Amino acid sequence: MGKILTQDEIDALLSASVETSPERRDEQEAAAVIRYNFRRPDRVSKEQLHSLRFLHDRFARNVSTSMSAYLRTISDVSVVSVEQFSYSEFLMSLADPTAFYALAIPPFDELGALEINPGVAFAIIDRMLGGVGQTATLTRALTDIEQNVIDAIVKLFLDALTETWRPLVDLAFGIRGRETRPLMLQVAAPNETVIMIVFDMKVGNSRAMANLCLPVSLVESTGSHFAQAWHRQRREPTASEREWVHENLSRVPVVLSALIESQLPARELLAMVAGDVVSLGVGAHKPIDLLVGSTLKFKGRLAVESERIGVRIEQRCGGSTAAEA
Repeated sequence: MGKILTQDEIDALLSASVETSPERRDEQEAAAVIRYNFRRPDRVSKEQLHSLRFLHDRFARNVSTSMSAYLRTISDVSVVSVEQFSYSEFLMSLADPTAFYALAIPPFDELGALEINPGVAFAIIDRMLGGVGQTATLTRALTDIEQNVIDAIVKLFLDALTETWRPLVDLAFGIRGRETRPLMLQVAAPNETVIMIVFDMKVGNSRAMANLCLPVSLVESTGSHFAQAWHRQRREPTASEREWVHENLSRVPVVLSALIESQLPARELLAMVAGDVVSLGVGAHKPIDLLVGSTLKFKGRLAVESERIGVRIEQRCGGSTAAEA
């Protein structure tokens, strides 16, 4: 007969069977470790990056419309990615030579940067100089004249950026400097954390990337309200736009009706014949409601003018006035 194990021996066997091996324990500890780069700390949260993407999606739609009108050809700009990198990593992602601009962003002391890839820059130049917007395979740098041509599109970009950011931060984007080789223009320290927004630009049949570099201070300046504030931004209409809306809405016909209600028993309604007089149950001097569509807008009283029955408006909902209707 075999030996019967004691309870202590059974407990020892169970603990030995579930004990993790040293190799397995090392793997578990390694999996629990999260790598962190102290040279490039994450200063912008994922929620803020998500909000930045939505913010610049709106910018991309606005600038697409402006470019199409300016170049008189189909243009499209869309956001590809929004990430935070060190400035040196941002520079490594750019073409060389290219159209590179340093951006002033007052009242902030830090600079931003904008790069337009030659693949679309030469198409813009060809279009603005009378061509159809075709891009030749060119690897040379832009000339001074060509850079002056691109300046007009860059200013259009910066105006749209200023308008997009204005509800969040009162700033103004402007050109501080320009170069064809990004390394020749000092914008930020190599290890400085920046926000890199990549756009896909299409002008006619040409397509390439544009890269926008923004200092992190733009996001940090809005504090914790940035993630909730982007969707509340709203561009105020200009005076000409207000006048245009007012002029067009003024021509829209609306239905104005006086509401006079009465109740009758069903038997009286069925017995009615031509010539019967129905009492409306409203005194001649009692106020009645005037509706525009189905919305109450005025209060008035019955009136007669030039042998025509009408309503004299005595009160506007929320205000007062006096007029004949």
